[in-house]
Amino acid sequence: MPMTRLLGMAVIAALAVGGCGSGGALGAAALAQRSKSLRSEAAEGALLAEHAASGRTTRIYTREHASDLAMAASRAEVTLKAATTEPGLEPTLRQLALLAGRVSADLERLGDASMDEDRALARELRAAAQASQEIGERLT
Repeated sequence: MPMTRLLGMAVIAALAVGGCGSGGALGAAALAQRSKSLRSEAAEGALLAEHAASGRTTRIYTREHASDLAMAASRAEVTLKAATTEPGLEPTLRQLALLAGRVSADLERLGDASMDEDRALARELRAAAQASQEIGERLT
């Protein structure tokens, strides 16, 4: 587990540094990439929640993995809230930042959720992954 956490933190750091190189200004391509990353985190969280709800994963694994995913979504939220973009893309930027915040909050809840909550979180995270995909498709 420590190696997984270290790898996750390295990926997050690389994404954060990559986002800072342009001074925080994100174009359509960068927003599409952020939506793809967020979709991935939400979809992985949904799968984790489904496995937790069905007893196919341990609570410790669920807690640790959900924490790693929540951290990535939280960093995405912070990065998106601090970013700028051209006026026509500002609503999309705000939408992605809000979605990242929801995904992060859902993933944080997943770590200590009951099996019923796991099912609800799986639905919410699947919906977030779908919303993120739709945002990305509008950008490309």
